[in-house]
Amino acid sequence: MSLLLNRKTVLAAIFTERYVLSLVYLYLAWNEFQKPWLGWNGQPATEAALLVETSRHVNRLLLFLFTALLLLLARRAAVPPRNLKDIVLPLATTFFNILYSVVTRLPASLQQSLYPASWQLPFAITGFVFVVIGPLIALWGILWLGRSFGIFVEVRKVILGGPYRWVRHPMYLGWICMYAGLALANGSTAYLILVPIHIFLLLYRARLEEARLCEYSPEYREHMRRTGFIFPKFNGPHGRQNA
Repeated sequence: MSLLLNRKTVLAAIFTERYVLSLVYLYLAWNEFQKPWLGWNGQPATEAALLVETSRHVNRLLLFLFTALLLLLARRAAVPPRNLKDIVLPLATTFFNILYSVVTRLPASLQQSLYPASWQLPFAITGFVFVVIGPLIALWGILWLGRSFGIFVEVRKVILGGPYRWVRHPMYLGWICMYAGLALANGSTAYLILVPIHIFLLLYRARLEEARLCEYSPEYREHMRRTGFIFPKFNGPHGRQNA
């Protein structure tokens, strides 16, 4: 994974990120739009579960569309992917979502909620809140990144405004909120296994990005001192100095 990439591989990765992955995200958006929004497992569900699932579909649709657009418009990376890990790990993290689609094919015991009946509605409502808030935070981060957005571990223009004034990875914070909401609302063994693995991959990816940014941007190293990693840092100066 630490093997340095040759020039042809780097060029192929850049081409794939801009033109192939953008089409993949357009397909994911179209697929999300066409899905029957009927609640868990494609069956009629409680109003709370239906609300959570509908919000999930709408938010994912918007995220996929914005991601495809920004990949097409992204500015050229000042520092492209350097080794295989810079490509493989982001791809694994990004498309981990595919595993959620196979939950309905697992044994029924892994799909059933572990909550007592009296707990299911409160957890569904709590999960709904996270499912709604999470993608909004992620969208906020994506829109502020603009043409600096990318999939692979690269260095583009460092963005310090908007949500980045308080937290270094608002997009990942948003995704973590959404996936935690799905796990809370669903409560099944499958989701309680998949979601922690996905969150671990997101955090590992964020650390890789930070390491690369620190190598090439003194401005980012200073930014790290003032801001939180995933959650805002409230015990020190930040924000106002980053605008």
